[in-house]
Amino acid sequence: MPIAESRYVMRPDGSFRCEHCYFNDTYLEGVVHAIDTAYLVTLEAFVNAIDAREHEVGNHSLRVTEFSMIIGKACDVLGRDLVDLYCGALLHDIGKIGVPDAVLHKPGPLAPEELEVMHRHPEIGFRIIGHIGYFAPAAEIIRTHHEHYDGSGYPRGLKGDDIPHGARVFAVADAIDALTVKRPYRKAFSFERALEEIIKASGSVYDPAVLQAALTMSDVLKDYVGKVVIDDMEYGAGHRFYAGEQDDRS
Repeated sequence: MPIAESRYVMRPDGSFRCEHCYFNDTYLEGVVHAIDTAYLVTLEAFVNAIDAREHEVGNHSLRVTEFSMIIGKACDVLGRDLVDLYCGALLHDIGKIGVPDAVLHKPGPLAPEELEVMHRHPEIGFRIIGHIGYFAPAAEIIRTHHEHYDGSGYPRGLKGDDIPHGARVFAVADAIDALTVKRPYRKAFSFERALEEIIKASGSVYDPAVLQAALTMSDVLKDYVGKVVIDDMEYGAGHRFYAGEQDDRS
C-alpha cells in the first residue's frame, strides 16, 4: 500500500499541527503540540516506515496511541511522561522493520523458530531508537511492550513494577485494539466482549491498577473504538483468541 502523505502542516506561527483525522480534537493533539518540530518529523518518518510493513491493520499505531493517551491520563500520567508514552506507543512496532516478510505476513500460525524471530522485534526497536536521547524513555516502552505483569512475557520476562509504567499502560491499550479490529484469523470482538477478555487476564498479562483506571474511561474508549473500527464488529463467538493470547504480530 502507498505510504500516506505527511500528516503535519505548518501553521502561521511556524509550528506544525497534525491534520490526521485521528489527531484533530483528540487526546493526542495536546501531546503533539508539546513535541519539537524536528522530532515530529522523525516520528512521521518512523510511522510511515511501520505503516509500509503493516498492510492488514492499517493505522494500528495511531489507534493504539489514542487509547494509550486516554488510559495514561486516567492513570495520572502527565507532562513529559505523557509525551514519552505517546512516542513509545506510536513507535512500539518499529522493530518489525527487522522481521522478514515471510514471518511478519505469514497467514497461518507461526512455527517455533518463526516465533523466536518475531520475539526479537522489541529489542530491535530499542536498538533503532534507543540511541536518540529524546526517545530514550520511549525506547524502554518499546523494549518492554510485550512483557506480562506476571513475568510470562518477553523478551526479558520482567514482572510487576519492573516493567515500565508506560509499557503497562500500553499493554491494555494494545489489547483493546487487537481485540476490536478484524484480523485475517478472526473477526472483531465487540468493545464489551473485549473488556471481558482483558479482565480475565488482569494480574497475569495486565497490571490490575492500570486496568482499573482504564475501566473508568470505558465510555470514552468505546467512543473512539466506534470512530476507528468500521468493519465486522461482532462478538466472535467460537473463537479461542483472548487478550492474553494475542498474535505476536499485533
